[in-house]
Amino acid sequence: MIFKYLVLSILTVWLVTASDPFFGIMLTTETYIPDTKPTVREHNWMKTTAFDKYLHDDDERVSDTFKLTPYYYPTVQFWFLIYTQFESTQVLVHDKNNLSIIYKILDFSSFRENQMNRNIHYVLQQKLTKEKVKAIKQTLAHLGKDPFSLKPEAKNMYRLLKNAGAQIPIKKLDRSAFFNQLRDNIRSQTGQKDFIREGVIRSLPYQGFLGNYFKERELPKELLAVPFLESSFNPRAHSKVNALGIWQFMPLIASYYMPKRSVIDYRSNIGVASISAAFLMQENFKIMKSWDLAVTAYNSGTKHLLKTKRRMASSDIDLEDIIKGSDSDHFGFASKNFYSEFLALTYSLAYREELFEGIHSHDRPDVNQDLRFFMLKCSLRLDKNLDKDALDDVEFHNQQFKDLTKTHPRASIVTTKGQLPSSKFLELNFKQILNKKPKDWESLLKNQSCSTR
Repeated sequence: MIFKYLVLSILTVWLVTASDPFFGIMLTTETYIPDTKPTVREHNWMKTTAFDKYLHDDDERVSDTFKLTPYYYPTVQFWFLIYTQFESTQVLVHDKNNLSIIYKILDFSSFRENQMNRNIHYVLQQKLTKEKVKAIKQTLAHLGKDPFSLKPEAKNMYRLLKNAGAQIPIKKLDRSAFFNQLRDNIRSQTGQKDFIREGVIRSLPYQGFLGNYFKERELPKELLAVPFLESSFNPRAHSKVNALGIWQFMPLIASYYMPKRSVIDYRSNIGVASISAAFLMQENFKIMKSWDLAVTAYNSGTKHLLKTKRRMASSDIDLEDIIKGSDSDHFGFASKNFYSEFLALTYSLAYREELFEGIHSHDRPDVNQDLRFFMLKCSLRLDKNLDKDALDDVEFHNQQFKDLTKTHPRASIVTTKGQLPSSKFLELNFKQILNKKPKDWESLLKNQSCSTR
């Protein structure tokens, strides 16, 4: 009996201490975050002309169609910094309407240096960013009530705004409204340099094919910046609204260009999705008549842009006119900035080897090999019909296949850098993939038979 109570006592003590983070493992499902705050370095942004040579395109690597105009230059400059100078451990607190106003640069790199758990790092970064944003809002709210405040933080804010070129009203009431508007306009933006660099590395095996394909379709090579903007060229990128792949196709739009299969989603196949995007881009250009509008339509669709053009009753308006004349309910921050982000990435990628360390095309042995497109002539298992090298290459280039040991149906599309047996796979030639959308490729199998040997 004594032994029984002794065992129960030991179990009770263990349960109590195990649920206390100072003693042992937490039994709750909540993530434990230490009370002590890690070091967050804060910096003030100082204007620099060091990056102007890239945006001025001194080497003329960007076509005249996408040269920067004075209207876009400030916003493109901001996004260029986000893509080339700041990593995901850094957050810029800025004004969403005037991107020249950067209040703070928050540096969380010490979290990574201390090998903090990635999820805890993310939660803490979000939490501390909100605290810093709240402090800036409080300073702006204070200035809204007392525009002539002599408090140190208020004076520093006033100086920052003047250095950013903000036009501060003279009248007290106007100043109050000005500072209150700034308070409501605060936004935070995480750096993207490490994501874009990883995307450039992922894109190396496809650059030859994509460059050649877009050239043959008479599409500007600069359009290949879009998958970096949409997903950092990540074929596995899956958004909360169910956009998928490097081009972030939504299911409905994808159904106009790609085959619909219950178990195969071609949006995650880089080759098939890129060909589909080329068709979509060309159609957008035919509708919108200019590339600034066609690129923006990739994000927001053509409907609102056409409606705004009709409302403005002018056939020669451009995106700049639409941004200035559009209401924010239908054309918000993301839509207004999409083209500027695209331009920033266009210039970033044009000078990628100078801006991203360790980007060397020759590091990939297959970079000069062309991407090839095949279709299954009959239902089959890929692992039973390909040798190890061919199977490895197919697995690398075909994210749409979740399990290579399952039987895939006739007309399934396979992309690879190698050769597949002609008895069971039909290879599409370049003319066929130029003239037909992927959803129409199945008709090419009409007179094809499959050998079981």
